Amino acid sequence: MPGDRKRRKLVRAGIGILVILLWFPVTSQAQPSSAEPQLVDRIVAIVDEEMILQSDLDREIELYRLEREYAGGPITANETEIRQEVLERLVESKLIIAAAKQADIAVEDEVIQQGVDGRIDELIEHFGSEGALERELIQSGMTLQDYRDRLATQLTDQHYLRAVINRFIRPKIEILENEILDYYEDHQDEIPTSPDSLSLANILIPVEPSEEARQAVQQKVAQAQQDLDAGEDFAAVARQYSEGPNASRGGKIGLVKEGELFDKNLEKIVTQLDVGQHSQPVLTQRGVHIVRVDAVSEAGRAISQIFFSLEVTQENVEMAQEDADAAYQRLIAGEAFSLVASEVSGDPTSARQGGHLGTFRLEDLSPQFQEALQNKHTGEITQPITTPVGVYIFLVEERKGGRQFTFEEVKEDIRHALESMKMETELSRYVESLRQRFFIDLKG
Repeated sequence: MPGDRKRRKLVRAGIGILVILLWFPVTSQAQPSSAEPQLVDRIVAIVDEEMILQSDLDREIELYRLEREYAGGPITANETEIRQEVLERLVESKLIIAAAKQADIAVEDEVIQQGVDGRIDELIEHFGSEGALERELIQSGMTLQDYRDRLATQLTDQHYLRAVINRFIRPKIEILENEILDYYEDHQDEIPTSPDSLSLANILIPVEPSEEARQAVQQKVAQAQQDLDAGEDFAAVARQYSEGPNASRGGKIGLVKEGELFDKNLEKIVTQLDVGQHSQPVLTQRGVHIVRVDAVSEAGRAISQIFFSLEVTQENVEMAQEDADAAYQRLIAGEAFSLVASEVSGDPTSARQGGHLGTFRLEDLSPQFQEALQNKHTGEITQPITTPVGVYIFLVEERKGGRQFTFEEVKEDIRHALESMKMETELSRYVESLRQRFFIDLKG
């Protein structure tokens, strides 16, 4: 519409002025007129009425690296390729958001916040502690709050994308039955086989903090307990003492369903608490938790926690590795796995059974364990595997090979794969149409 075009021209003129201000900050009269202008930030692209700043691009590139490291995948692209890929992704996100807003699509802040909290918790578990995660972020030039903000932006973009796909893309996608059968028959060499199953025994040498670190945490826990026993509000105590990422929210974690908590003992204690009750301190691999049940419903239990991190050092890790190496040397020297496991393993349940864990599908194990066990046969052991929890040694007690799936077994998987391929093609067309609808200016 003419009015919209006029408004956009005015907005772009304003953006042009802002470019000048970002590059050349206004100097006060007290400054010498010869003062050199300093670069504050710069605009790398404008999409519709939204700017993409160099600082935005830099942070997204760091997030790209961090996510690849978390996923365990190598970064093969060079700096220029990474920059181009990330910038293109930012432009497409801005286009999607512009289209979503034009269609009056909204995203709920609470949903985004829950997603951010969940992702942070996953990373804390991956790196071993909140402190370890913060150190990793600092190396990438970010604070934990910076990362939370960027995650919120990413998740918002993803929600907009899903909403746009559901409204404008998915209704155009149709998968016919004969397409599924044709794909199955034409791609026999690509049809997966059922995964191998392995009966495993393990030896776990935990990575444990020093006695000094334990005593320091015990003192903090005692102070928090004292305040709670004196009748202090749980949320207030959490804000004062908790070291968890949700401390500023009074320790609120939100709704959890059965099976969602990472520690079975912690989950058992949570299910035994009544509304308003808090637990005694609970020790897990992450630290010490005091948990409160805020509400109970059919959907699950709303909980809060006061959390104290048990920091481990590189020295603690090296000590566990030394103990695991000693156990490994005993095994390759011929000692029975069950004997060594019962004597040194820190997994109390399996240690009582000579290390026996049970039977697992290979694909259900973590990528790190899959790699170590991929080529191991019955009777073979792995070398020590270091994880944030501890150092593992596995014995393959029995291994059963898989088989190729039948058409009926993979029918729905093929349907989803075809749907994804068609969706990707249609989404690319849609994004191209958005490039024609909305203003884009790449600054180079």
